[in-house]
Amino acid sequence: MRPIVSLLTGPRAAELIQGALTGQPGATVPGFEVMVHEVHDRIGSETSVTYHVTYGPPDHQVYEFLVATTADVDAGATVSVEGEQIRVWRHPADPRLPGLFGACTPEVLATWLPPGPDGTTEPDGTDVLVYRPLRRAVLRTTRGDQVYFTKVLRPKLGELLTRRHTLLAGLGPDVVAQPEPGVLITAAVPGVSLAVALSAWQLGQSETEPDPALAVTLLDRLPDEVLDLPTRPSWTDRIDFHGPMAAARVPDLAQEITELTADITELTAEFPVGPLVPTHGDFHEANIFCTDGRPARLIDVDTVGPGRREDDLACLTAHLAVLPALSPVHYPRGAEVAEKWGRFFEQMVHPGALRARVAGVLLSLVSGATPEQARARLSLAQDWAERARAVL
Repeated sequence: MRPIVSLLTGPRAAELIQGALTGQPGATVPGFEVMVHEVHDRIGSETSVTYHVTYGPPDHQVYEFLVATTADVDAGATVSVEGEQIRVWRHPADPRLPGLFGACTPEVLATWLPPGPDGTTEPDGTDVLVYRPLRRAVLRTTRGDQVYFTKVLRPKLGELLTRRHTLLAGLGPDVVAQPEPGVLITAAVPGVSLAVALSAWQLGQSETEPDPALAVTLLDRLPDEVLDLPTRPSWTDRIDFHGPMAAARVPDLAQEITELTADITELTAEFPVGPLVPTHGDFHEANIFCTDGRPARLIDVDTVGPGRREDDLACLTAHLAVLPALSPVHYPRGAEVAEKWGRFFEQMVHPGALRARVAGVLLSLVSGATPEQARARLSLAQDWAERARAVL
């Protein structure tokens, strides 16, 4: 664990948060308790941690959700601890996501959503699905049988997000509102995710086995105008970032990870790849939606842009490969499915190029996993790298 993560999650975290609440270093708050919620450690950039905090007398306790970061931002409080300047704020007052406050405020959100069939505007409830401090948030709102998703980005990125959704009209989510810069609201895409469809088929709850060819058809439907969007590095292109992140997750395997990172870098340079084409950029089973078990729509189109078909196919293959270990009960035939889909994709691109990139995506998935899952994913990445080397 890196020192800054230890500082923000260890015993001194309580001191830090109490200092932020009171404005007095070393102060104590009656009835104070703090629990780490999530850690967002971006090597080479900021480290942020979210906390559940309670304080006050038993009959009048206060509950808060706080965020601390090493980033130099205009936050609610600044605390100096062990030479580090830590900024702290109350969620949802994220200094780089101004739209998050409205997205989390029912009275504001009601003015953003389109009226329901009966004229209702008040939401039934909203859940935060994703929150990466200072970077992005995704919220799910229900109102009767209607479901909406609100994406919040930094304001300067809002125009590009809107453009991506406009280009993918009918293929991606339907936009229902753009209430302010950096905020975009979409209606839920009908159907279920490919992850759910695959599980249903494997458990005998559906007779329809999802077809990899139909998943590829979704990529073929991406319009040529996508090529005019900014190019984003793929997961494997950023192996020099994901390698150290993986090593920080399982430091006892750091040497193996360093060697694997170099191996993947070498292998990806060895194999030919196709031309730049429209790509999804995060093409996996949670972002592909199925109707009656058949891939039909895409979601999470924030990363759509020019890229290599090999990277989209590798992303999906890698995510399928981790499903059996992630939930063996739901994916009893998961390894078989991953192999079948991988072989199908190898008919479309160079097998070595695909396998090397599968290894790269798997390595990128190590840092966000539990220690046990991280080791399993590292082992899979090593296996796929060996398979790539076998076709040199």
